[in-house]
Amino acid sequence: MAAPGLAAPVTVIRDRFGVPHIHAENDHDLYFAQGYVHAQDRLFQMDLERRVARGELSELFGEATLPTDRLFRHLGFGVRAPAIVAGWPESTRSIVRAYCDGVNASMGALAAWPVELRMLRTPPRRFSPEDVAAVSLLKSFGLAQWQPEEILHRLSLRLSPARLAEVMPEVDPDSPSVVATHLAALPVPSILHEGFAALSSAIGGTPRSGGSNSWVVSGKKSLSGKPLLANDPHLSLLAPSVWYEVHLVAPGVDVYGMSFPSAPCVVIGHNPSIAWGFTNLMVDDADFFVERIDGDRVMYRKKWVPLSVRTETIRIKGREPETLTVRETPHGPILSPVLPGVTAALALRWSGFDGGDAIGALHALNRAKGREAFVEALSGFPHPCQNATYADAAGNIGMVMAGKIPIRKGGGLLMPVPGDTGEWEWTGYVPFAEKPQLWNPPEGFIVTANVPVADNGLFKRYVSRLYEPPDRARRIRAMLSGRDRLTPSDFEAMQSDMSVAGGDELIRLALQVAQRRSGENPAFRKAAGILASWDRQATADSRATPVYEVFRWKLADRLFRDAMGPKLYESFIGYPRLVWNATDRIVRRGDSAFLANPATGEKGSLDDAVALALLDTMAFLKERLGAAPSTWRWGQLHQATFHHPFGKNRFLSRWFDIGPFPVGGDGRTVFKQEFVFGGKDFPVGVGPSMRMIVSPGDRGSARSSITTGQSGHFFEPHYADQAKLWLSAKGHPAWTTEAGVEANAEARLRLIPGK
Repeated sequence: MAAPGLAAPVTVIRDRFGVPHIHAENDHDLYFAQGYVHAQDRLFQMDLERRVARGELSELFGEATLPTDRLFRHLGFGVRAPAIVAGWPESTRSIVRAYCDGVNASMGALAAWPVELRMLRTPPRRFSPEDVAAVSLLKSFGLAQWQPEEILHRLSLRLSPARLAEVMPEVDPDSPSVVATHLAALPVPSILHEGFAALSSAIGGTPRSGGSNSWVVSGKKSLSGKPLLANDPHLSLLAPSVWYEVHLVAPGVDVYGMSFPSAPCVVIGHNPSIAWGFTNLMVDDADFFVERIDGDRVMYRKKWVPLSVRTETIRIKGREPETLTVRETPHGPILSPVLPGVTAALALRWSGFDGGDAIGALHALNRAKGREAFVEALSGFPHPCQNATYADAAGNIGMVMAGKIPIRKGGGLLMPVPGDTGEWEWTGYVPFAEKPQLWNPPEGFIVTANVPVADNGLFKRYVSRLYEPPDRARRIRAMLSGRDRLTPSDFEAMQSDMSVAGGDELIRLALQVAQRRSGENPAFRKAAGILASWDRQATADSRATPVYEVFRWKLADRLFRDAMGPKLYESFIGYPRLVWNATDRIVRRGDSAFLANPATGEKGSLDDAVALALLDTMAFLKERLGAAPSTWRWGQLHQATFHHPFGKNRFLSRWFDIGPFPVGGDGRTVFKQEFVFGGKDFPVGVGPSMRMIVSPGDRGSARSSITTGQSGHFFEPHYADQAKLWLSAKGHPAWTTEAGVEANAEARLRLIPGK
């Protein structure tokens, strides 16, 4: 195949899972070919993500996606992209230009556009480095910690100080009044939740994270005597997968792993010398500033300065374009429109707006041959903040904290702060040399699972107030602590673990209440019998798991709904980390300000709330699953579907969606299957987006898988051929040797320079 822009021939061998193994003679041609195969398999996905990032969905979908486009026009990823590209070193710009040239050459060679674009009657435009920058911001924004701040802000307007204290994560009960006094009359930033609700409705899901697992053991704990590393990041479950497997080979590089369509390089993977994985640091990397505005100026550090104003035009299918005025302060874009009679507005400060060279960092990481080169590569990684686990062929294991951690003059609150005084400004970022690293610990393993990396005695900088529950980290450490001679198969079994490790106090409380009241109602006796015999395995065929999971939701419902009101409560439970954090503390304490009747002020007991929640649970399950508890199964309620943007249309969903599949687990098990509380069913929204297990020095044993398949074309065999692997937490061989690739070759493509 002739490909204009190549300097020398490139060979692409696709294996029997559709993974391309690209062999090039130089870096330019390597990334050209990576762009080429990305566009062959994922062009519609790439074009759609570019449109999301730039606020251009309404050209395809009409008025339904206007809130989404308005949000992303305010965020301004598209208008910021040229400055970000200009800030890259020439070495990065040349990589990205080569990648985009490959994408565009692939588009030029297509016999027909992807079926989705033909149905929409909209061809894609040529890809540019600015598109790569905009989509990179979109990916990073999905891991940013802006959403809890927006929800907590709205809760602060509704709840009493005592109740606000109970939903504020990791905050002393005496301190919330400090952050609540300046929030009395602020507009609710509806553009945020409306925009993301529209995004979910129109294209099938929001770019959000639900944590990640990674662990690594030294050779003294593995059967091979070499380090062994596992990683499974938790992201939205979409079709096609958010990841694309690829093997890149050129002089100086031989790297296999996971890439993002729309960007060059491998993000997570391994080369002959090292392997690495990423888990979200959960850093508080975004703040809302309450701005003081007067006309076209804003008070900033006690001085009036001009607002930045730009006009955006949104093209809309089926109607005239819409013109939008976006205003920005020195902190960032104003995301809450100024309401009549209200002079305050919320501006977003986010580390991603400051740019950075993630692609350059990944380029160096893909070529790293040891610990020093690994650390040097990550020193330039800007965002999103990650804990990077490490193993090498020399026998070392480690963990490095990477990414920009803001330094705040006034400390971190996870709530909006005044923007006029200068007392809450960001003063910079934590120097890389200060960030914790861990190398070759005596216990022989390292676990990262979205919990604090170091306590305040080791790392005095503020990182976050909101982490994932410790359940996954504790369970992984327990499984590693008691075992040696571990193999890749053992790691696969760990990745499939569905033990409910963090519900002891809640289950004990539910059992005590149900047993004490068993004479009052047969439902209590049934609940007690089911929970007492539960093995704490949240498998799809478990009959006790639905009782536990529905009860957890119904207890939250009993505690919070009336006090918050229906609409605000729905937003609150849509962010499970806040619900878990608040509910766990109430159960441990045995008391809550939410137990007071808002009308009478009479204080109820937690036991009473638990009893009512148990009755709600048994009534719900009887109505939903039938009168016989022996027939109840968790997989009847809890199912995973990989949603394609066209899957919202019920006539198209049978072709484009993959699933539904009955699944086990929940949002706190190692095999994470996170659902949002409420409704008649509990569909999984976030789970392992890929899995990788690799041993540097024994690379032939490497295994990996993604959620669905390599192809983005629903009629091709590689569209859904990895879904069964995902369900069983298995991986396929990650072939990297010439013999292994040749023995499993399915197709070949020879790209040559030419017109």
